[in-house]
Amino acid sequence: MNTIRVAGLTAAASAVVFLLCTLPASAHPLAGFRYAGDITGCAVPPCGTVDFKVSGDGLQVQEFKAHNVPGDTCTFAGEWPYPPPPFPPLAIVGDSFGPGPLDWYQVSGSFFRGGIAAGTIRLKLPSEDPPCDTGLLGWSQPVGGIAELPDVSGSSAANYIPLAGVAAAALVALTAGGWHARRRPLR
Repeated sequence: MNTIRVAGLTAAASAVVFLLCTLPASAHPLAGFRYAGDITGCAVPPCGTVDFKVSGDGLQVQEFKAHNVPGDTCTFAGEWPYPPPPFPPLAIVGDSFGPGPLDWYQVSGSFFRGGIAAGTIRLKLPSEDPPCDTGLLGWSQPVGGIAELPDVSGSSAANYIPLAGVAAAALVALTAGGWHARRRPLR
């Protein structure tokens, strides 16, 4: 009977520690990361690519760029940065961003567990003769599509102090529970 109590207490404490340790990993979006993905849905693939960086505080999409996106009567060749000056970066609200203030360059996206992002993009040049429009196209990352690790400045040790404290407290609780279960007489 004591073995069952100790095993149950160990399993419960392990589950709590596991959940506490994995919660920071499910943050949306991943602050400081650079995302890269493929555009889909154009008439004649390949449809181009996108890449962007999330600010260090996780509140803005910075340096969004679309590359070589085919339109209906033209190709948006090369790199098309968003937002062009003087517009500010796109704000991230909850797990999403966009579409932004521009009519000719619309981009939006959402962040998902595991560092995945997906969204839509539309580029158009209505003043061209003939006008050029990509239509609404989707973009997404391939699995594992984070292009680079975050640019870390300073020590990240302060981020792990609360986690280490929780792990230590869980270990003390587990040890005390095991000791108590072992010392308690059977009824």
